[in-house]
Amino acid sequence: MDFVVRPISTLPDVTGAVREENNWRIHEGYPAVDWLTIANLSVVVVQERATGWEFDAWNRRGDEAGLFGPDLFAWGEFHSRPLGVGSEGTWVDGRHRAALIAASGAAHVAVVDPQWLPAWD
Repeated sequence: MDFVVRPISTLPDVTGAVREENNWRIHEGYPAVDWLTIANLSVVVVQERATGWEFDAWNRRGDEAGLFGPDLFAWGEFHSRPLGVGSEGTWVDGRHRAALIAASGAAHVAVVDPQWLPAWD
């Protein structure tokens, strides 16, 4: 998988309903995730290497950075279900997570490269 770094300010807006659903999840006791750390790590990792990420290598990078528990799970989802913005500037996947990342104060985050095509082996 290939990634690019995008400023949070350039991502599509999320609706109030998305924010409300996220608030419900937090209220219901879903595990807290350090979205700021995850967003910042995604930027560092993608700046080091943007292309050719396999899930195991991506997850290992999060583990080596000290992520564990819900943070490591959320990190893995950046690869298995990456934040994706379509060609028309709408969300393909990840709008709920992007809202949480924006609320965390992150300035940038890695998203799947819109030019990336999976290799169907």
